[in-house]
Amino acid sequence: MLLVRRLTPEDLDAFRDVRLRALTDTPENYGSIAAAERAQTDEEWLARLAGDAWFAAFDDGRAVGLVAGRARDGDWILYSMWVAAEARGQGLGAKLAGEVRSAAEADGAREVWLHVAEDNDRARRLYLKLGFIATGDLEPMPNDITRRRERLYLPVTDGSSK
Repeated sequence: MLLVRRLTPEDLDAFRDVRLRALTDTPENYGSIAAAERAQTDEEWLARLAGDAWFAAFDDGRAVGLVAGRARDGDWILYSMWVAAEARGQGLGAKLAGEVRSAAEADGAREVWLHVAEDNDRARRLYLKLGFIATGDLEPMPNDITRRRERLYLPVTDGSSK
């Protein structure tokens, strides 16, 4: 049974496990590396959980997907989306992104935005299917300047409730 929920400090081990699996599985899509995060203390991991909205997808108690979001200048950024290979094709990406969108909407954000690698066709198709709009704004990937990423955004509210 699949369950998607926001992570809490009690989920520290599951959070660390799924984050390191994501960084190991597709390191080219992140601005961090597994070795650096593996060296972090429990306190550093807990600070990350407290600082941003982290959501995970669980299948029979094991985390098989992860996404994070945070408020930034009246908007929200969605980042660090990953779904384990064995769980892909089940709609988890849409569910995870939906959790960030819901958190942003509850916060009164105008939009949710993200960056997607120009060559990550699967992720790009998902985000466009979910209603994200491509901006055409390209910049180098933080971890590989030979690759580029594009900014996409999803209107959430008009921002008048802030």
